[in-house]
Amino acid sequence: MTRHDFCPSCHENDTEDFFKIRNAPTQSLLTVKSSDEALAVKRDDINLGFCSKCGFIYNTTFDTTIDYFTQGYEDQQGFSPTFKKFITGICNRIIDKYDLREKDVIEIGCGKGDFISLLCELGNNRGTGIDPAYVPGRVQPNPSLRFIPEFYSQKHGSLPYDFICCRHTLEHIHETGNFLETIRNSIGNRKDVVVFFEVPSISRILKKQAFWDIFYEHCTYYSPGSLGRLFRLNRFEILDMYLEYDDQYLFIEARPVDDVSDKIQPLEEGIDELRELTRNFTVEVNQRLDKWRHDLKSLKDAGRKTVIWGGGSKSVGFLTNLDEMKAIDHVVDINPHMQGNYIPGIGIRYLGPYDLVKHKPDVVIIMNSVYKDEINRMLNERNLYPELVGL
Repeated sequence: MTRHDFCPSCHENDTEDFFKIRNAPTQSLLTVKSSDEALAVKRDDINLGFCSKCGFIYNTTFDTTIDYFTQGYEDQQGFSPTFKKFITGICNRIIDKYDLREKDVIEIGCGKGDFISLLCELGNNRGTGIDPAYVPGRVQPNPSLRFIPEFYSQKHGSLPYDFICCRHTLEHIHETGNFLETIRNSIGNRKDVVVFFEVPSISRILKKQAFWDIFYEHCTYYSPGSLGRLFRLNRFEILDMYLEYDDQYLFIEARPVDDVSDKIQPLEEGIDELRELTRNFTVEVNQRLDKWRHDLKSLKDAGRKTVIWGGGSKSVGFLTNLDEMKAIDHVVDINPHMQGNYIPGIGIRYLGPYDLVKHKPDVVIIMNSVYKDEINRMLNERNLYPELVGL
């Protein structure tokens, strides 16, 4: 096990571990076709460390040698009406804010292409999506849109672009500072380019003890303060920073500058404030886990059928800590590309909502409460009225 003592953000050597998850599956969004294959997925410990110099949080023992993206990575969220409404609103807002109409846009880590496709559709833009895990055929064909199945590098700076976006990719990249430096160098002397990033907020995870949002592929974790410091170190001036989606997602909008900017956003917290959150989390998360063990045992002892709604990383994060209870009967997801596959490291098969008519759960644990109303409607349409427990 290699330990990364130097912070990937500021490159200083002043990091102390504060939380460990043992034996976590190293891949949570892999499409796995059998229970045996799922149980054979490599496991490793997660050790979250806190950098005292810049407040950055990262997995200090992350294995950088594993291919996390090109072995059947399934992360598409666009099957949810709730998510579609959210992402359409985000697109319309940045199109209006930065006059992204008939412009050239790049998305780094475009996934299956939903976001950049929408940017092109709503703003009549020309788009390039860059992602080694891109799968053709997931979005409607558009002659103004192309995809490059590669990792982003400085050579992509020669592409035409007025706007660069990167959603839910930065947290998968261990050498974060080097990655931001690559993007800044690829932009060069242009000062008219806007960059737009979206990442999960570690502040919410710490405050809510949301252990289910800690999993292996997320090797780096961002608060408003640590994200702001990362961008300033790499010669970006922050234009705006805000939280969305029940404060789960942290957004940053920035532009390149020549020197380190001194503009700090109101949302940014100090290093000492974030350190205190990590200390409180270390105590409170164990209490949260003990309560879940008690509650799941009670449900199992009472013979109540319990399922999780929301596959992917959150369910893997939840079950990594609690699968020993053997209290979860099934995991449900509306993404048809996940249904029929098996949860990496856990071995439970993903079901679709229609399967619950047969299984008739008594309790549904919702991995993301943002979807509670949507899930309740889908259950009621099938004459199912279980108890809903939202995280």
